Amino acid sequence: MAYGSFLKLDQSRVYTGDYSSDAFLTGTIYTDSILSTAKTLTNYTLKVRMHKPGSSGDSFNKTATIVTAASGTWKYLVATGDLPPFGIYYVKVEISSSGVLESTLNRVELYVLQGPTA
Repeated sequence: MAYGSFLKLDQSRVYTGDYSSDAFLTGTIYTDSILSTAKTLTNYTLKVRMHKPGSSGDSFNKTATIVTAASGTWKYLVATGDLPPFGIYYVKVEISSSGVLESTLNRVELYVLQGPTA
């Protein structure tokens, strides 16, 4: 049994006004803190969650899609109104399978920047 799961985001910032068909939030789940061994995500459901530093409430809680289960990769297509107001957020991913819930252990910062609006 692995000690836990660890998150690596592919981006460090997103823009609130970027809602195109390729504006994905993406990342990989690993089984180790040095991010060397991908977690196999077969039969898992993933929830991407964000909160402001110092806050315990979610500012974002969305279900992600697994891209390649064996590689631990996932994506979430950002839609209009999904992202919280601009600022710095901590991101974690909760993975669940057969009623067992696990959360990534590391703290990953994401900058939500104010972008163009329609």
